Amino acid sequence: VRIDSGDLAYLSKKIRRVLNEAGFPDCNIYACNLLDEYIIRDMLQNGARIDSFLVGERLITSASNPVMNGVYKLSAVEKDSRIIPKIKISENVSKITTPYPKLLWRLFDNETGKAIADVLTMEDEDLSDCNEYELFDPDYTWKKKTVSNFVARQLLVKIFDNGKLIYSFPSPKEIRNYCAEQIDTLWEEVVRFEYPHNYYVDLSQKLWNKKHELIDECFN
Repeated sequence: VRIDSGDLAYLSKKIRRVLNEAGFPDCNIYACNLLDEYIIRDMLQNGARIDSFLVGERLITSASNPVMNGVYKLSAVEKDSRIIPKIKISENVSKITTPYPKLLWRLFDNETGKAIADVLTMEDEDLSDCNEYELFDPDYTWKKKTVSNFVARQLLVKIFDNGKLIYSFPSPKEIRNYCAEQIDTLWEEVVRFEYPHNYYVDLSQKLWNKKHELIDECFN
């Protein structure tokens, strides 16, 4: 049975009762009609007896934020086999770019398996053998936290090398499973709908120093 209008939660409970009384307890109930995560959550909280939610346009479009403000920012150029870092300076601190080629690491707690934070480092830094690491807020540097008993994993994967494709694309099922596994590593407070906790992306001390050296050069 598919319900696509009216009070979906109320109708699903009524239909479930009718089906059970008629001897069809295994008959599934589907619901659709502009569904999103908030509507689905509310229906479940109201005891809806729906087996599957058919999500369409709210899955393939972003009603709440239809435009992605993506801007290309140059972080370095290569000249005569040398890497020359580049930075954009702005009065708005959040718009100051981070120079140099970088690596992105995610730190996972060994006891819980949950993600602690992400860290941007210089390309020559290796966090995989760290037993202890000090995290700090790149903007409010006095906010510091030392973590231990974790494993650091690189998140960046090379797709092309010298113009040649070297990446093996996963199947849609593998992508889905990977996304589900990664979401499961985040604390519930981070993924909740209302007022989620911030998930931090920090800079390594070395990268932070290099960035501020370039900032100082721009004003000296």
